[in-house]
Amino acid sequence: MNKISILVAFIFLIISGCSSTGVIPMSQDSYFIGKKDGSPGLGVSFINKAEVYQEANAFCDKKSLELLTLRESVIPAVPGRLGSTELHFKCVQPGGTAQLLIKNPNDMYTELKKLAELKKIGIITKKEFDTEKSRILARY
Repeated sequence: MNKISILVAFIFLIISGCSSTGVIPMSQDSYFIGKKDGSPGLGVSFINKAEVYQEANAFCDKKSLELLTLRESVIPAVPGRLGSTELHFKCVQPGGTAQLLIKNPNDMYTELKKLAELKKIGIITKKEFDTEKSRILARY
């Protein structure tokens, strides 16, 4: 009986870790959606990111509008922490001009700081650090 309880709790944590916030209105015309990534591993889950964008696009499609990304925040998974994707967006009239994604430089700093800490305490190797650092810098 005890093993079954542990298994049920583990499955619940995995399922709840993968759930989306759904689309949340932030102001008159902007929205937020976030999703934890329940898949194991290190780094960014492109599947999780794609699912967030699919849900946001479906929301805008229902209004016969197109998605315009205002801000995106992706936190990579590391041992002991699930990754996540957060998206702030607007639904705009189709045919608009594309605008640059606004990236918060503080996100890059925070990611690099956390990565350095993982290397310092021995969770990741220097090679893993260098690889992930290159990925982070390429996103900004």
